Amino acid sequence: MDDKIIGIVGGMGPQAGAALFNEILANTTVKEDQQHLSVILMSFPKDITDRTAFLEGKEKVNPAKSIVEVISKLEYAGAKIIGLACNTSYSPEIYDVIIKELKQINSEVQLLNMPIETCKYIRDNYKQVRRIGLMTTNGTYKTGLYKNILEDMGYEIVIPDLQFQENFIHKMIYDRNFGIKSNTNSISKEALSLLDRALGFFSERKADAIILGCTELSLILKKEMVENMLIIDSTQVFAKALIRAGRTHEIKCNSTILLKQEF
Repeated sequence: MDDKIIGIVGGMGPQAGAALFNEILANTTVKEDQQHLSVILMSFPKDITDRTAFLEGKEKVNPAKSIVEVISKLEYAGAKIIGLACNTSYSPEIYDVIIKELKQINSEVQLLNMPIETCKYIRDNYKQVRRIGLMTTNGTYKTGLYKNILEDMGYEIVIPDLQFQENFIHKMIYDRNFGIKSNTNSISKEALSLLDRALGFFSERKADAIILGCTELSLILKKEMVENMLIIDSTQVFAKALIRAGRTHEIKCNSTILLKQEF
């Protein structure tokens, strides 16, 4: 009854949810199976509309409703700490609706915020970092999700113009022929080529660090340092935050209060 079960809302895309689960396993220090945290991963990709498509006006249905339905299933199954395995789902147009609907159904889950946890991680662990590059989907890019958090913290932000964003970073993720989402078994040469161009962009502009602000990017870039730039993997950072919440019960507020989380 006292077990703080972690619930993962997967399916956005499916590999990203599995990657978050694997990062929880990899970053938990244990001596035996029984010391691992209890985790429930639910992945219903057909039920959750694409987050970027919704934010760009190409999809009318807000994915928030389906996400809340998955959270409700996780809560019914015993989960008390919830993580959404998708950075773009934390954009205000989606996340605010999730918070509102959870309040309406009197949910008692603790909903952690991946972008906030990622930015706090940089602040708390890398005091020398001042210029931060952002690699995200178009949805996260256009809503300024990470940009707004980081600027509130006093960082300089390095982001490409919209043309570079769409032709290199977003295309690397979403291209229907060679993008990360379209190749579940292996990463294509074309996607790796676009990754090199993107890294070169940030290196030329002397970014101290790059945030992988899309969970799919965690599947393609595993290095901690590239061309003297720190690589901050939001999936790994978020896994550690979920572990802390499950292990130490540091987060004491409910989902409605977490929307106003302080930096």
